[in-house]
Amino acid sequence: MRKVKDRSGPATTGEKPMLVVLGIVLLVGGAIVSFGIDAALEGVDLYAIGMIMIAGGVISLAAAAIKGASFMSMSNRKTRSERHVSPDGQHVVEESEIR
Repeated sequence: MRKVKDRSGPATTGEKPMLVVLGIVLLVGGAIVSFGIDAALEGVDLYAIGMIMIAGGVISLAAAAIKGASFMSMSNRKTRSERHVSPDGQHVVEESEIR
């Protein structure tokens, strides 16, 4: 019995677009909190909170870019696996190759 699997790179999980959306939301929200709100709250520095949100957005966009670059480099790789079983069922040989 012979089984051959041919997989062309990793499956798309949708994680990369989520990081991009999160980064954009944090950037826009942080800019609004830092520069668009003139209200003052006792004991709360809205400018600092906005800057922290902007930094989180930048980190999220950078992580999405790194994940996107690694996904693109993996898309050209193909994995092929073969499994050979002897007629008596006692011996199994498995071969894998990455092209």
